[in-house]
Amino acid sequence: MSALGWTILAICVVALVVALAIVSRRGGGTRSLRRRFGPEYDRAVEQSGDRRAAERHLSEIAHRRDKLDIRPLDDRERADYSSRWDGLQARFVDDPGGATRQADQAITDVMRARGYPEVGVDERVELLSAERPLVAGAYRQANAEAARPVDGDGTEGLRSAFVHYRTVYAWLVDGSEPVGGSEPVDRTRPVDGTKPTAAENADRRPALSGPERRRA
Repeated sequence: MSALGWTILAICVVALVVALAIVSRRGGGTRSLRRRFGPEYDRAVEQSGDRRAAERHLSEIAHRRDKLDIRPLDDRERADYSSRWDGLQARFVDDPGGATRQADQAITDVMRARGYPEVGVDERVELLSAERPLVAGAYRQANAEAARPVDGDGTEGLRSAFVHYRTVYAWLVDGSEPVGGSEPVDRTRPVDGTKPTAAENADRRPALSGPERRRA
């Protein structure tokens, strides 16, 4: 092979290495994206109708998330945010709409405190999907249910939204992991399905700390 041929080959090898490094930094190939995004990968492909386009989008999300400096809360902050949720839990019985709106705002606040950017809810869901897909799914579901028109007694949709918000909030505050494939525990009602009193509800506050606490 001539000197020119060796030069061209070397350039091609370098270009390939650079391209692979870029792909790696942006989230990797199909297998890597499936492993990272879990059910969010299938959702993205289904919505897009184009696997390659969906993978490009997920790689961009992964790249945005990896550039962020997300920090865990300190002990005082965790205690403050846990206390804040206790108040929302108690308020839900008498004001489910107000408590649910404030639950959404509490998630926005704790995400800001941990270093997530101040962006719209869709982008917040995307960033969470690159870190905890099940948490992102709960957040998306909560927002969808909270936005539905109120019907019947006006509380069931809000109750479901509130329970999903709790899943997101608990993970953000102390790392409590959602259980894959199961519904979040609804602590806004007693086991028998009757509406709790304010006193009963206060006793059913969600624990946002415990032995499974872990730092992100």
